[in-house]
Amino acid sequence: MILRRTERDLDANPLTHLPGNVSILNELQSNIDNKKIFAVGYLDLDKFKSYNDKYGFEHGDEVIRETARIIIKAVQDFGNPGDFIGHIGGDDFVFISNPQGVDKICQKIILDFENAAPSFYNQEDRQKGYITGKDRQGKEQKIPLLSVSIGVVTNVARPIQHVAEIGEIGAELKEYAKRLERSNYIKDKRKTPSDIS
Repeated sequence: MILRRTERDLDANPLTHLPGNVSILNELQSNIDNKKIFAVGYLDLDKFKSYNDKYGFEHGDEVIRETARIIIKAVQDFGNPGDFIGHIGGDDFVFISNPQGVDKICQKIILDFENAAPSFYNQEDRQKGYITGKDRQGKEQKIPLLSVSIGVVTNVARPIQHVAEIGEIGAELKEYAKRLERSNYIKDKRKTPSDIS
């Protein structure tokens, strides 16, 4: 246990002090090996690069720290004592809980983030509800305020044999959630990889 804790400490993200990639992979593998029923939430912020470009890394770091606090609180409120929260890096996080509580965790994260997001901006941008920034072609555009997207992977409806599967499904779900308006979460309910429902 001491060795595991030491490994986690060495792996911790310097900004949030949450466990990093090595600990995340170990935790996911442990869930698979022990045949646990789990729900893994992959979370990141929408429009974070544009926010960083306008407000700078110091403000961006504060947004990351506040996001970590929001996730920790939601998991404490609606998860279980053995639940796991990790910081993949940048604005990417992961949490592992049980499928029964995951909807409430996601809803709490979204509610708290939406309430906090306006405070990350100056009064002018807050009142407008957007910032202006340039797209990849250099054209000015209106960029909405920060929001959060969560993709939730579970092994309730179908077996998951490998950690890579969890990452692939999580990335796919998160991308889908990003296409929706404002903060959102999508939970995988497919019984096989080819199901579209």
